[in-house]
Amino acid sequence: MKIARTAIGSCLALSLTIPFTASASAASQSEHANAPQVAPVANPLESKLSQKADSNVKAAGVDAGLNVDVDVLGISDRIAEAVKSNQNRTGWVKNVMETTFYASGQKYNVMVFNLNQEYEDRFNGVQFYGSAVYDGITYGIWVFEDGSFDNKGDGGWINWAFRGWFDRDNQHIEFHRP
Repeated sequence: MKIARTAIGSCLALSLTIPFTASASAASQSEHANAPQVAPVANPLESKLSQKADSNVKAAGVDAGLNVDVDVLGISDRIAEAVKSNQNRTGWVKNVMETTFYASGQKYNVMVFNLNQEYEDRFNGVQFYGSAVYDGITYGIWVFEDGSFDNKGDGGWINWAFRGWFDRDNQHIEFHRP
C-alpha cells in the first residue's frame, strides 16, 4: 500500500541529541502535498565530503553528543541544543526531526534513523549529516533534497523519524523536492 506524505513525514525514534517535537499527525499526511524532494545517492557523505575544498561546505564536531560531518546550512548548533534536552527516547527522536526540519528552513527533507538497524539510503543534495547518541544508541541525521530510504529494521518512533515531501510504501520512502 502506497501512502503519499506532505510536509510532515512519519517519525520513528532515533537516538539523537537534538530536540524535536512532532505530533502524531506528522506520521500521516494528505496525498499530493508539496514536500522536500530527495534523490537516491549511493553514499550521501561521499559527494559532500569530496567538496570540502568548496567554501560552502562545513564540517565540524559539536558538543552535546552531536557529531557533524557535513553542514552546508550551518545548523549544527541548533540541532545540538535539541539533542541535549529530551529525556524520553520517542520524544527525543521526534524533537531532533522537528528541530532539524525547522533549522534547515523547511526547504529540505529530514531523516533521523537508529544506526544500530539495517537500512539503505540513496540521498541526493545532502546539506547536513551528523550523528547523535541517545542512551548509548547512535542516530544518523540527514538533511537532503531528494532520494530514497529503506528501513530494514523496526519502524517505531524510537528508531526513525522523517519529515518532508515523500511517498511511503511501508518501510520504503521516496523523497521529493518541494
